[in-house]
Amino acid sequence: MHKVLQRLLALVILIPASATAQDVIVTRHFTGLWDQPEHESQGINLQIIDQVSGEKMGVAYWFTYGDDRSSAWFLGIGPVSGNHIDMVLYEGSDIGFLEDNEPGDDRVREVGTMEMLFHSCNEADVTFTTNISGVGSGEFPAQRISDLFNTTCSGGISDDTPATVIPGVQRIALAPARQGVTGSGHADFEQRADRTEFSVEAEDIADGSYRIVVDGIDRGELVVSLGMGETEFRSPAETGKILLTFDPRGVLIEVHDSQGAVLTSGESSIGGGDDGDGGGGGGGGVALDWGTVEIDVDLDNTGVYPLASGRARLEPRDDRTDFSVEIEDV
Repeated sequence: MHKVLQRLLALVILIPASATAQDVIVTRHFTGLWDQPEHESQGINLQIIDQVSGEKMGVAYWFTYGDDRSSAWFLGIGPVSGNHIDMVLYEGSDIGFLEDNEPGDDRVREVGTMEMLFHSCNEADVTFTTNISGVGSGEFPAQRISDLFNTTCSGGISDDTPATVIPGVQRIALAPARQGVTGSGHADFEQRADRTEFSVEAEDIADGSYRIVVDGIDRGELVVSLGMGETEFRSPAETGKILLTFDPRGVLIEVHDSQGAVLTSGESSIGGGDDGDGGGGGGGGVALDWGTVEIDVDLDNTGVYPLASGRARLEPRDDRTDFSVEIEDV
């Protein structure tokens, strides 16, 4: 059956992610046994895997019963998208016990679809549609009853962080997005092997309630009082911080009021200062990449040494990041 699974994985059509926020995202820690508490001795063995392309996939072995009241099972395969997995269901038939392996997969056929929608690390709703008599269509709740050894599921992006990740903190400036806005802000992203944190801070803008919009998706509220406000996200979540279920790197970050963007990491329509720490200044550009591309810049001569020149270079690598500054003729 492993041969069939390999072929089917190669044929799966990837479904675009929905542009809505969710309580959790499906990570590798959702792998495990999912029981059907309303049904007798039935459930799903779910595995979260990756393809050669790097796409995150769900593979579900659904153990149930057929019209003959004997054990039956289906194979579901599909892409992970946010907090759900949309799978194609397959069924094998006319295969003998310990039958010798044969070329091809003619006796495995597509019979329907299945969606698993997750509300937490341990709760899901399953909806299925098949063309099989006695199975048909329906839905049922599922509860996880096993974990991967020595792991804890948070439902946030840190669950998929490799243990070899290099700790780092990155900051991006948020500049005024339209005329009449004089404030500023910044967004911070920190990633470590045991946690991932993201925060958005604004200052010197009118008091009130704003929305944090990341890559076009509303991710939460930012309350400004006495000219300052901050919202923090974290995975795993902790008291006072929102569970981080999205990756803010390399996408547009904005703070919105009822009229639209107030602060933006993109190109500001009104310019800005040059506060290098991200507390003000122009935006960083819609496609700003946070620390994964090489940067090589020349240093301006200030006139103290007329012949002086120099350069600064940032070189991200798989296992480390190098930064160097070189000067000459001083």
